[in-house]
Amino acid sequence: MTFPILIAHGVQGRADTPIPVSAFFWAAGAVLIVSFLGLALGWKRPLLARIPWRRAPRWLERLVLSPLLIWALRIAVLAVFVLVLTAALFGSTMLSRNIAPLIVFVVWWVGLVPLSVLFGNVWRELNPWATIARIARLPESRPGRPYPPRLGWWPAALFLLIFGWLELVYTTPAEPRTIAALIIAYTAVNLAAMYRWGIQPWLDHGEVFTVYTGVLAHTSPVEVRWHGDERRLGFRPPFVGVTRISPRPAMVAFIGVLIATVTFDGLSGSEFWTTRDVAAAERLINLGIPSFPAGIIVATIGILVTQLVIIAVFEAAAWASAWAARWPNATSMGRMAAAFAHTLIPIALAYFVAHYFTLFVFQSQDLIRLASDPFGAGWDIFGTVDHRIDFQLVSANVIWAVQVSAIVIGHVIALAMAHDRALQLARGHREALRSQWPMLALMVLLTVAGLWSLSEGMASV
Repeated sequence: MTFPILIAHGVQGRADTPIPVSAFFWAAGAVLIVSFLGLALGWKRPLLARIPWRRAPRWLERLVLSPLLIWALRIAVLAVFVLVLTAALFGSTMLSRNIAPLIVFVVWWVGLVPLSVLFGNVWRELNPWATIARIARLPESRPGRPYPPRLGWWPAALFLLIFGWLELVYTTPAEPRTIAALIIAYTAVNLAAMYRWGIQPWLDHGEVFTVYTGVLAHTSPVEVRWHGDERRLGFRPPFVGVTRISPRPAMVAFIGVLIATVTFDGLSGSEFWTTRDVAAAERLINLGIPSFPAGIIVATIGILVTQLVIIAVFEAAAWASAWAARWPNATSMGRMAAAFAHTLIPIALAYFVAHYFTLFVFQSQDLIRLASDPFGAGWDIFGTVDHRIDFQLVSANVIWAVQVSAIVIGHVIALAMAHDRALQLARGHREALRSQWPMLALMVLLTVAGLWSLSEGMASV
């Protein structure tokens, strides 16, 4: 992050690991290779799609899906939305004294991840823009003006890229008045799109935070399904829902942007990037470009190149898998990438946990202080205005262990999902196994790259 209210996503101080950090790279690669061999020997037919979804007890279903409870939560979320907008519009312009930046960039953006992973696609139900649209009597859908299928997730991918750019490139994304302007503009866009195509189609494709949480909610053990006109609550093993996500235009682009944004977040704090960033900016300054826009231009190129590299590498690995197995449609890179796109979801989750764990654990504590004085007006509503963040709550070694575990486990799960999908596509176990060598190479590459990015940010900020 580039604004002063937030501590960088790395640990506070360098983890004093008992072995060299580089040894973790080798160990992680070895874990993936051993996992690949285990899959080759013990997993010879597709299994994940066959795991059943089990309906929840009726009393629990009636409670969770109660319209009264849902609308009570919608109004509560809408009230917080209004509080954030009001604080951003009229509260203190000092970032450390205004609650809006903390809620937007920590409690909401990061907090939505554990919420979605643990409880399913909750944000879709509580989305404040959808609540405003329903209060305004906008239609849930417009059969006469359907959302164009060819657009797919392209609007959401574009908004995610813009959000990532604001968070990582723009110099003052958390300035309260800037937040207010962005909220108002994004609200107008959402309401216009919901009016044009209906609330549900826009939530499915365009409202970036609903799409983002919906993708991650596929890893959750909780799922609500439609049975005719009736909604039913049920449970499944974690991550199994990822195998059932349906391919759509821009699916690879959206998940790739999510991974690349978090990757660039770590990369931008590394010495590797800093030296090249400064050198490139100096070249632009020598060409007559002022220092401020020069820095913005270099960082913008950096984040875009990161997006393109990650998406291109995945597309190439998917094509190489098809080519190695001699599948008939191996010449269609996009088709093969879509077939394996769901394997990127556990990687996206792993990167998110690894990079934002410390941000959430430490900075979310500041909510206790700001709750007493959300506008920076000198209040002390709950008597907590003197509360301070405890940076000793989690040690540097524990943080490093969580980060390494998240990266390795996420890639092992992705490798297993790729193997299961290959078994679905292949005509036999040997053909499926042959197709997965490129995926193994990809997973090892992404694992080592993720760990390297984390290790570069281990120094104290």
